[in-house]
Amino acid sequence: MTVQRFFTLSATLALVVSLSGCSLVRDLGVGKGFSAKYLCSAVFNSGLEEDVVINQFIKPKVRQLPWFWNVDVDHSLKQVTVGDLFTGSKQAATAIWRQGKGCTLLVDKTREDVLALPFRPLIAAPLNPRELWPLGTKMSNSPHPEVDYDALKAAVSGMFAETYDAPIQTTSVAIVHKGELIYESYGLGAEEDSPILGWSMTKTITGMLVGLLADQGRIDLDAPAPLADWAGTEKAQITTRELLNMTSGIENNENYKGLSDVSKMLYLESDQLAFAQSQMLIHEPGTVFDYSTPEANRLAAVVHSVVGDQQAVYDFYQQYLFHKLGIRSAVIEFDAAGGMVGGAYGYMNTQDWARLGLLYLNKGVWNGERIFSEEWMQFALTGTEQAAHYGAQLWINAGGERWADLPEDIFYFMGHQGQRVIMIPSKDLVVVRTGVTENYDVQKQAISDFLHAVYAAVEDTPVKG
Repeated sequence: MTVQRFFTLSATLALVVSLSGCSLVRDLGVGKGFSAKYLCSAVFNSGLEEDVVINQFIKPKVRQLPWFWNVDVDHSLKQVTVGDLFTGSKQAATAIWRQGKGCTLLVDKTREDVLALPFRPLIAAPLNPRELWPLGTKMSNSPHPEVDYDALKAAVSGMFAETYDAPIQTTSVAIVHKGELIYESYGLGAEEDSPILGWSMTKTITGMLVGLLADQGRIDLDAPAPLADWAGTEKAQITTRELLNMTSGIENNENYKGLSDVSKMLYLESDQLAFAQSQMLIHEPGTVFDYSTPEANRLAAVVHSVVGDQQAVYDFYQQYLFHKLGIRSAVIEFDAAGGMVGGAYGYMNTQDWARLGLLYLNKGVWNGERIFSEEWMQFALTGTEQAAHYGAQLWINAGGERWADLPEDIFYFMGHQGQRVIMIPSKDLVVVRTGVTENYDVQKQAISDFLHAVYAAVEDTPVKG
């Protein structure tokens, strides 16, 4: 299927004038790269409708580009190409999909280059439909007396009702209480089995992988990060613990508007991990907190340095994390050089996001098996002197930093456009919300309203132990 969007020459010339003062070609590169990659993953990973993704999710993000773009979705090749009226096919952005690996943006690489990288998907046994969730797929019909189901239903409905000043576009909600999935709802074409982009919630997963390596004795958090490119440089002193806490001292521009470090890395670099490692050291390690997507990709580089190539890393995160939890839908996508994009590109269905949150709510224990050590969990959920509200690649409501009137024991995974997995130990709750909310202020308000409503609908039922 091919979707084309062309405007008149006068509109195009007006756009050129409006963009004067910035790098049109580079900004177009980011816009085309984002559009191709996002559409590829949304269609072939998540199974969403092309028109919904293009018109409601992508257009508000890239703004001027749809005036003169050319979008081609090839279902036979499972490939998306986005070009523009100025440069035609010469500077078009293309993303390709592969089973188990998801979509890869072809930056300075050909389709053949990427497909030549050794890779085979793992096929896990399906969950038992007769066993209760989360170990199986069967849902419990037992009511929870602590829950006001009418209030809960109203809270969830509020996340799908477009009553705010800008679109919130919720795609899914799931609520887990006392280890049971008690409510879920979907919108905009997302379904129960749709793997959904977590954006920066992927950082938490990458942190988990480092935690597994630390628990296995394969990495020392307080030793210099095992990155060969840093040997003999001033960055050689940076520890893995500092990377986990976002205190490496390496420069970063996390602004997603224009040609930021993040946009350049995600959409203009074929080797994102090398880019992240090449950024300059500007602060003494361990002294300044700076939230950074490249920091998570530096952690992904640490995982690669210990585990191996993309196949080895894929096998590791599937076997040692996802499959142990019964997670079958998850993939962390790779860049064109075969590096895991640990800062942004994690996909799994909503129930599986909830499973991941439940693991951390249960202090690293799953069905009686300790997946993470007590030492790791203590570290992961503890802030630093530089940022009391941030642990090991996840957020903490320390001092009421995010929600002043809710318990400080709340911690959460947080991703761009309103992705959340929120753990509330004092309620024995995991709350998942996914969506595509572009307006940050509206996103923050809508999620806060939702969380407060869910909190009020459930009596205190603290986690034991």
